Amino acid sequence: MRKILLTYVKPHVQEDPLAMVLGIAYLGAALEREKIPVELCDERIVNDQYMRDAIDRNDVIGFDALTPNIRRAIAWAKYAKSKGKITIMGGPHASVDQGIFLDSGYFDYVLKGEAEETLPQFMKALEGGRLEDLQAVAGLAGMREGQLVIDNSAPPLIKKLDDLPLPARHLLPMDRYFQLNPERLTYIFTTRGCPFKCIFCQKELTGRGFRVRSTELIVDELEHIVKTYNPGVILFVDEILTLRKKRIHEMCDEILRRGLKFEWIANTRADCVDYPLLKHMHRAGCRRIYYGWESGSQRMLDVLKKDLTPEVIIEAAKMTRRAGIWAKVYLIVGSPGETLQDIQETEKVLKLASPDLVRVSVFNPLIGTESWDGYLANIDLTDLSENYVSSNRSAYKHEHFTQIELEELRKNMVRSYERWYYGYPQRAKRFMERTLYYLENPVYGRKRLGRALGIVPPPESANVMDRVMEKSKG
Repeated sequence: MRKILLTYVKPHVQEDPLAMVLGIAYLGAALEREKIPVELCDERIVNDQYMRDAIDRNDVIGFDALTPNIRRAIAWAKYAKSKGKITIMGGPHASVDQGIFLDSGYFDYVLKGEAEETLPQFMKALEGGRLEDLQAVAGLAGMREGQLVIDNSAPPLIKKLDDLPLPARHLLPMDRYFQLNPERLTYIFTTRGCPFKCIFCQKELTGRGFRVRSTELIVDELEHIVKTYNPGVILFVDEILTLRKKRIHEMCDEILRRGLKFEWIANTRADCVDYPLLKHMHRAGCRRIYYGWESGSQRMLDVLKKDLTPEVIIEAAKMTRRAGIWAKVYLIVGSPGETLQDIQETEKVLKLASPDLVRVSVFNPLIGTESWDGYLANIDLTDLSENYVSSNRSAYKHEHFTQIELEELRKNMVRSYERWYYGYPQRAKRFMERTLYYLENPVYGRKRLGRALGIVPPPESANVMDRVMEKSKG
């Protein structure tokens, strides 16, 4: 049987902490379950020669790339076709824009939608060599002699996530990731989908529903990760981990019942937490939460359809800090119609909420989103076709700011906030808040006092966190 190489194409700028890639690990596990030979390659941790060699030793080359990196994927597909390989593209961008890949002349196929079930079907159909078998694969689009001969709709979303095999982490060089990331960061997911209607999110791959894995299987996987890889921290990559609070309470209870000791990070929304939940999460090892705020201006929150208010954002940040959890927030500048007054309102909310780390991106309308359809007239399509999109540049032609001005606003928002955050008055305020926290949570207070007196050694994760904070100040 043909052997397939699944590759994750590296970004032109690595903005997020380097960690294992989860998507191709799930696909690798699905192929292994069907006894289909598979190799995984994450281009972020190999050089170009390794990538070429990996392509050379496989028969089918599958690509996964986020929207900012599709040009690089096309370049690698060109190399693969020069070696006579069969090429296929999957992922969120391919699910909404198959033409950019098929029209390039370097991709034989595109596979739309969730592919854990359809990719093995494709490989079996490819082995048989009959066009009618390929035409029966849901989500598949394909070219023959320059003509589109297959164009199937994406398959239904996978309903029972518990039926998916655990991601094939053993096919990835986990030690290499840990060498390159001092936190020893690894990923897990417990849900797919998001019911909210933010205009900038691509939803074609995972949908607007909300599908969940069972608590037992989640904690089984957590236990496997902890005992097998000894990670420094585990990031739940769910879009909104705490949408259903009851299941997170159940998960925390099971983590505590099994006596699992590890630190973890949650992604969620400000309106999907409360103080009892945050305290429970902290007891079970949660030490960081990443919130997507996008703005502190109610007008901009409404434009982006965040369904949030500044008051909810501020209260969530205060509860998070009170629970002893560190918070990072994501913001957007340059949203449609944004003015300096809106930016100033965001800066005011930042100071009232006082998160620990701020990351700011420039508004980018991506194909397949409401922002693309609603603001197409403002998108420079030539710019988009010739340049990468990223957190600090966009092809969106803003009504009030140039691209250079937006980049300065983005950088200045972070700089001015960090100067304020690390200033003496705020340091003193955080000291008082920590003191109140330790009084409310005497177990952690005794540990902190022991470390201060040199009786209890600091945990390795605390040292890592110090390095993260120092890096953020730089």
